[in-house]
Amino acid sequence: MKKYYSPKSDIHFLARGLLLTPSGDVVLCRPVGKKWFFLPGGHIENGESARDALGREIVEEMGEVGHKITSFVGLCENIFDYDEAKLQHEVNVIFEVDLERESVSSKLEHIEFVTVKKEDLRNIEIMPPEIKDGIIEWLENKKPFFKELNNNFGESNGAS
Repeated sequence: MKKYYSPKSDIHFLARGLLLTPSGDVVLCRPVGKKWFFLPGGHIENGESARDALGREIVEEMGEVGHKITSFVGLCENIFDYDEAKLQHEVNVIFEVDLERESVSSKLEHIEFVTVKKEDLRNIEIMPPEIKDGIIEWLENKKPFFKELNNNFGESNGAS
């Protein structure tokens, strides 16, 4: 059996879902006890397409909720402080996901799902902020987006 080539990079590739309820509301995810949100999803595994990874993550996080992964929404690159000593670099591949129900609950203890109105997205902290900007734009015009890093990141944050 062939093994996958191990890259020198530690960039994380993630599949994320812009989950829409039948009434057009958005389902967001957050760590229990936190006020900020992110799009549901997770890491893409070797040999797995981004779309398949998102489907797997939805089932792992929510169970069989009745969903259909439809169109590509956008791509967002992000670097953030993981902890005091480390940065994390990630690339998020985002798809539209149509849900068959108005709300979902988490199968995992450390995260929860919240349903919000589209018009309230501007007032909610969604991480990374570039994803928030991209999904608001996409909901208005349905044009895929690409949000990339600020080129001054390394200079302003001490990264090399």
